[in-house]
Amino acid sequence: MAILLACLLGMADARPMLALSEQFPGPWLEVTQEVRDFLTVNKISACSQAAGRESSRNPGEYLLYCTSDEKRWTSWRVQPAARSVRGPGGLLRGVGLPEGY
Repeated sequence: MAILLACLLGMADARPMLALSEQFPGPWLEVTQEVRDFLTVNKISACSQAAGRESSRNPGEYLLYCTSDEKRWTSWRVQPAARSVRGPGGLLRGVGLPEGY
């Protein structure tokens, strides 16, 4: 029964897998106040400078590139409405730094 349920759940989203550069196609945008407030509530201080890209697949999910010193960058994936944050991680293959950095 558990195997059948797992198979059914796995088939629930039959959309093809997207490369992260396609899932977060850009352009880089200024991070919204909602996202900044979410980072503050979650005590994420690594994002004093940040740029974001919204997901093409999941509206309200953002890929952030963050830095405090313009030398060391981290990536974060946040969904403020779902209260979800993942990171820090490295920069993503195929997704370059925002212009001007």
